[in-house]
Amino acid sequence: MNQDIFTGQWKQMRGTLKSWWGKLADDDFERIGGQKDKLIGWIQEKYGQTREQAQQEVEWRMKEYEDSLGGRGGNGTTNATEVVAGMAAKAQELGAAAVSTASEAATAVGAQIGSLAGVIRDHAPQDGAMATAATAVAGGLESASTYLKEKDYENLVTDLTALVRSYPVQALLVGVGLVYLLARGTKG
Repeated sequence: MNQDIFTGQWKQMRGTLKSWWGKLADDDFERIGGQKDKLIGWIQEKYGQTREQAQQEVEWRMKEYEDSLGGRGGNGTTNATEVVAGMAAKAQELGAAAVSTASEAATAVGAQIGSLAGVIRDHAPQDGAMATAATAVAGGLESASTYLKEKDYENLVTDLTALVRSYPVQALLVGVGLVYLLARGTKG
């Protein structure tokens, strides 16, 4: 553990240091103030060791302390930064997967709507008002089908946002109607 990390971690380390070197008092820790050389000197004095012995013990204990932090170098910022970066990458990955899934779903719904339009056309009467209505509905469904197949999710969201901004009252009424229908459907 280098001197900068040692000094930066001094307050967090004091409890651990006290458990290692019980002969050092709180005043001793205040005088040491996060300076490794002073700690070595106090260990040497309080425990009757040579300078080399005290230095080896301090180095060994600092290595032990650093290892207990999970190899973060004693300051914790490297791992925290790596964790945050990993979380951001995972969030982007999940977001991209969600957009991809939504785009695939829109394409699948578009295909089903197109299929429904074909069924309506096949089973519609050949003449009269019902034939005209069926043709209009089938045409609308085919148009929606083509739109959903061609657009990806992001374009759908942009178009929907523009539509709601253009027709806010109508969008609100449609939303209230959908909520009402969903609520009735869950009661039955």
